Amino acid sequence: MSDLTGVLIDGRYEIQQLLARGGMATVYMALDTRLDRTVAVKVMHSHLAQDEEFVSRFIREAKAAASLTHPNVIAVHDQGWHQGGPPAVFLVMEYVEGPTLRDILRERGKMSVDESLNIVEEVLAGIGAAHRAGIVHRDIKPENVILAEDGRIKVADFGLARELSSGSTLTADAGLVIGSISYLSPEQVERGVADARSDVYATGIILFELLTGKKPFEGESAIQVAYKHVHDDVPLPSSVSGNVPPAVDALVRRATARDADLRPRDANIFLREVQAVREGQVAPPSTSTAQPAPPVASNPTAPVSENVMSAPAAKKSSASTATKNSSTKKRKKSKTRRNRAILALVAIALGGWLWYITVGPGSSVSAPSLLGLSIDEATQETTNAGLKINIKSRTFDEQIPTDHVISSSPAGGEQVDSGSTISIVVSKGAERFVIPTLSGLSLAEATNSLSDQNLKIATLAEEYDANVPLGYIISSTPAAGTKVKRDITVKVVVSKGVEQMSILSYVGKGGDQALSELTEAGAKVVSKNIFSDTIAPGMVVAQSPDGPANIEKGGKVTISISKGPSLLKVPNVVKMSTALAKKSLEDAGFNNYKANILKAKGPGNVVGQSPKAGTMVKPGTLIVIDIY
Repeated sequence: MSDLTGVLIDGRYEIQQLLARGGMATVYMALDTRLDRTVAVKVMHSHLAQDEEFVSRFIREAKAAASLTHPNVIAVHDQGWHQGGPPAVFLVMEYVEGPTLRDILRERGKMSVDESLNIVEEVLAGIGAAHRAGIVHRDIKPENVILAEDGRIKVADFGLARELSSGSTLTADAGLVIGSISYLSPEQVERGVADARSDVYATGIILFELLTGKKPFEGESAIQVAYKHVHDDVPLPSSVSGNVPPAVDALVRRATARDADLRPRDANIFLREVQAVREGQVAPPSTSTAQPAPPVASNPTAPVSENVMSAPAAKKSSASTATKNSSTKKRKKSKTRRNRAILALVAIALGGWLWYITVGPGSSVSAPSLLGLSIDEATQETTNAGLKINIKSRTFDEQIPTDHVISSSPAGGEQVDSGSTISIVVSKGAERFVIPTLSGLSLAEATNSLSDQNLKIATLAEEYDANVPLGYIISSTPAAGTKVKRDITVKVVVSKGVEQMSILSYVGKGGDQALSELTEAGAKVVSKNIFSDTIAPGMVVAQSPDGPANIEKGGKVTISISKGPSLLKVPNVVKMSTALAKKSLEDAGFNNYKANILKAKGPGNVVGQSPKAGTMVKPGTLIVIDIY
């Protein structure tokens, strides 16, 4: 969308200054002319307004964000449509003057432990208010944390949050998870889902960055960073930067646990843990599962020494001894029954345990995350987990390299039966089509050829070409042999054939005029001069091709210009025989002659002629010869 500075949106918000431009929206500083206050207006890019699902969800989530009121949250005031240009939805928010946390990190690098915990406390207070309202932010990052002039921390962009109960992740385009990749939780990367624990994860990453001045994961591409979020633990801050207490290390480790169940349930719980560490009261709970201590056995009663028996006791009656022996036998039988019962219980427990780990719930294992792994790596991961792997399909992907995993089912982290099969979709790499040779094809032929390649065609221009027939293709852009993505439009230049020009007939008109006008029109003019008894000198006697007509531009036009009537010189035929005289006249161009016989029996020689020899006469003039 073009810059809207100076535009009055919705009849109320006067756009004054461009603040920032992102992948989904542009943010402006504006004046609310109705309440005379400065606000921030976020205008979503116009192409998103074409997505009805996006618009309806955006409006619903904007309303949810507007319900948040907290000193650490930038308030949402209004939402509406921009009607004065390309369709676009906009959001009106509280305008806060001050740098973002990203600006501070760029300027200062890492911060002290106290400063870091101070900032995170206020961030968590704002996010916690959202979590209590049933809203998850999903895009917590330093760019969305603003340090106001009064020193208060403000969390921004709750206008892109969603309700915890909505069950799906808002996306700008199909398959695109919203959120900066450096702060996305493993579940957002793998399954595109987020809950309050995802916000806790992102806040844990921010705490790491504040303490160390660095992001925990770096990579040459977004997919490499995403892979590390799924497969690697966030390092302890103390391993990167000294003077970080173990309790603070534990905070980061717990908040950024790859298993969401091991993180604090929401920002409010994490906030209490941060506060407890700051006050030195308790360390946060470990991410490992605590095992109960084994019960302590009571000390058995020490046996009575035989030496302490009194003599009278040794002299008991036989009846007393018999009673004692009977009691002893009963105790032995009772002990035997007890032991048998214990063995039976152990056998039952052992059988139950075997059932549990073989066919019961205990036989299930956690499916490994295979995103971005090669086929060999994915096979090894599943084998190590006691699972099998099956390539369900192969498809093209712009990000995942050839023969690497795009997705798996069940997804990483889901519980599956031991020995079951994980289906994977494998990348065929980036899909590319080769532009075929289109020159010399008709438009219909080229259209069919490109449709077979999943490409489109459009006419870029039409040009005259003497070598390519009318309606056939001269050239294409991109050129033949170029590799392009699916549905790319190939633009072609189509021949208009040989360029034509109109000519008139110049017969009977001046030769100079004909030569000038035909040349100016683009014809190649060839002229020749001829005698004409009917056309005056300088006038066109004949033209080829004659007009009016259409001819190829630059084509040849021949004009014959009159030199006037031609004159012939009468030859001298006196003293010639009659036959020789006639031949001489014909050779000179005179076919019209008459013989005047003066003496019938004479030798037959010419004795006179008229006109006289040497006279210049017109062709066809009668020549009279006297024969004697």
